[in-house]
Amino acid sequence: MTENIIVNKPNAVIYLRVSSKKQFDEGYSIASQKSSCENYARLKKFNVSKVFKDEGVSATIFLWNRPKGRAMKEYIEKNNIKHIIVVKMDRLFRNVRDLLETVDELTSKDIGLHLVEFGGQSLDTTSAMGRFFLTVIGAIGELESGQISERTKESVKHMKKNSKRFTGEIYGWDCNEGNLTPNWYEQYVIDYMRDLYYGYGISGYGISKIMNGMDLKGKLGGIWRSTTVIRTINYDFHQNRDKPKFIKPEWWGNAPFTDTIPWTTNSCLNLYLPNSKPSNMPSPCPIVFGKLKTSLSSTKNNNNNKGHIKNLASELEQDLVDRMKKTGSNGILNWDDL
Repeated sequence: MTENIIVNKPNAVIYLRVSSKKQFDEGYSIASQKSSCENYARLKKFNVSKVFKDEGVSATIFLWNRPKGRAMKEYIEKNNIKHIIVVKMDRLFRNVRDLLETVDELTSKDIGLHLVEFGGQSLDTTSAMGRFFLTVIGAIGELESGQISERTKESVKHMKKNSKRFTGEIYGWDCNEGNLTPNWYEQYVIDYMRDLYYGYGISGYGISKIMNGMDLKGKLGGIWRSTTVIRTINYDFHQNRDKPKFIKPEWWGNAPFTDTIPWTTNSCLNLYLPNSKPSNMPSPCPIVFGKLKTSLSSTKNNNNNKGHIKNLASELEQDLVDRMKKTGSNGILNWDDL
C-alpha cells in the first residue's frame, strides 16, 4: 500500500485480522473492518499511513508474533506512529495477560490503541478510564472464551462417549448419519501396527515404511508417516470398539495380533525373542485370492488359524484383489528390505 502521510495530522495504522485463509481470500469481514477503521480515523482526524492485514492467523497467537503484527510493531517504532486502530478487541487479544502486556508497552511509548466497535461506541487507551474499561472488558472476554472452551470440551466428551461424530474422518471408524461405528478392517490394521510397535519394538518410521510398502493408505488416501502411525495406534478413542454394542466379525480372532496389546501400554512389551523378526510379514489382509500365502512368524501363530481362514477371506478378499490389480503386488513385504 502506498503511504500517504499528511502533515499536521497524528499518524495512525490500521490492523485487520481474519482467522482463516478462506475468509481472507473471499474478503470475509476484511472490507467491513477496514471501512469501520477508516471512518473512525476520519472522525478523529488521523492520518492512516499504513494498513496491516493478518490472514489466517488465530488470535491466540501473541500480537507481535504474528507476521503482520511483527511488521506493524517495527513500522510504528520507526515512523513515529501514535495510534493503532482496530475494529474489535478480539482482532488483537484472547487473554488478559496479552492485553495488559501490550497496552502497557504501547502506553510507555505514548501510543494509543483504539477499538472502533465497543458496545456501540469506541474506546481508546489514551486515557486512564479507557485503559480501565479495556482491562475489565478483556477479563470478561477471557471468561466467556474459557466458558465456551469448557462447554465445547464437555460436548466433545459426551459425543465420544456415545460414539457420535465429534471431528473429521477417523482412521478405524466409519460415520453413518452422525453415528461412529468401527471399521473392522482398519481396526485390524491398527492392531497390526500396535503389535509391531509395542510387541516387536519397531519404530513409527519403520512401521510407516511397512504400511506404504504394502500400499495401505490412510483414511483419506494419504501415505503413512511416523507421526500418523504413532497418533493412530495411541488414540484412546479406539477403546470404544470394545463396547458391547459393537460386534466383532467372526474372523477377528483368527489373527494372532488382534486384541493382543492392552490399551494402557506405553512402552515396548518385548513379546518376542530378542532380534526376532518375521521373514515375510504379510499385509493385514493375508489372503491372496482366498488362499493363505504366508503367516506371521511369531510365538502366537498356530495351525488352528488355517481352519478359520475362509471367514476372513470372504470379507476381505476383494479388497486385496483390487489392490493387486492396481499395484501388481501380492501384499507381501520382505523385512530384509527395510
